[in-house]
Amino acid sequence: MPLPVLPTTVIGSYPFPKWLGTVRDLGTQGKLTQADVVEAHDAAVRSAIMDQESAGVDIITDGELRRETMVNFFSARIHGFDMSGKMKPIGNLDPSIQMNDPIVRDKVRRLNGLGMDDHFAFLHAHATHATKVCVTGPQMLAKRATNEYYPSDKELVFDLAAVLNVELKNLVKAGCAFIQIDEPVWVGYPADMPWLVESFNRLVEGVDAKIALHVCYGNYQLKKLFSGEYAQLFPAILETNADQISMEFAVSEGAGLDLFKKYKTDKEVVVGVIDVKSDEVETPAVVAQRIRTALEFIPAEHMYISPDCGMKFMPRDRAYGKLKAMVEGTRIVRGEF
Repeated sequence: MPLPVLPTTVIGSYPFPKWLGTVRDLGTQGKLTQADVVEAHDAAVRSAIMDQESAGVDIITDGELRRETMVNFFSARIHGFDMSGKMKPIGNLDPSIQMNDPIVRDKVRRLNGLGMDDHFAFLHAHATHATKVCVTGPQMLAKRATNEYYPSDKELVFDLAAVLNVELKNLVKAGCAFIQIDEPVWVGYPADMPWLVESFNRLVEGVDAKIALHVCYGNYQLKKLFSGEYAQLFPAILETNADQISMEFAVSEGAGLDLFKKYKTDKEVVVGVIDVKSDEVETPAVVAQRIRTALEFIPAEHMYISPDCGMKFMPRDRAYGKLKAMVEGTRIVRGEF
């Protein structure tokens, strides 16, 4: 279906149902069969699809509900990672925000695949709106691990890019035409930008799909993780072979939008207009005003609309309300053209 002006989308994750975690635990304990667990995942994904489409979002995902976390889903299925790591702080703002980091003990390589092509096939079969698949990028996977094998993180990132490149091509073979790469930690390591851009371009080399690059300030349990600024990523980020650059702007009240006027680009820009770290559900009027502000710096024909980041850590009713406000606010601005 043709997309309207200012297409709406999501960053990826949707609220994770507690009951789904219980089902997984019962499956691990042998109290439910693997078929039971698969059925539960299918039901959860269909529910996420229904919410996004009911809210009116133009381009949806499967909510990433089959993934343990945006990191562990990948690390646990790639050779070289030991998942028995210790708790480590995330980001550079609050050392109390921690996660259990896997350990890199061997050269990373692909094993039996990640299954994202099958997950996409299910999404495509059950969705009526346009779809995309989100993939955690190699820098994020490297920084959310303890590297005990490679001489440097750079070498680890390039090997991970090669592993994921195969997975992206398999997604395309399955019919996926839109892939988003999530690299929320780039803003925390601006000095690495020259080779991060190179690694990204190797990651997507030969991948015949629309490619989006999502960067933000980090988002774990609805908290900002990094103190960096988008300006530190420019203009290098525009050298990535991405069709879209996706950023959060609602949480920062639009800080950084001016970079797209300072550095001219033909890339599309996905503008975050929903603050996922706030308990408050925005009104459509607030969303519309944020879009109008963004239009002062980015032409409408190059702009997409989204929440700032994933919605995994918030209550489902809040997430749905925010998506509805995003869609209704976008419709207000579309009517002004």
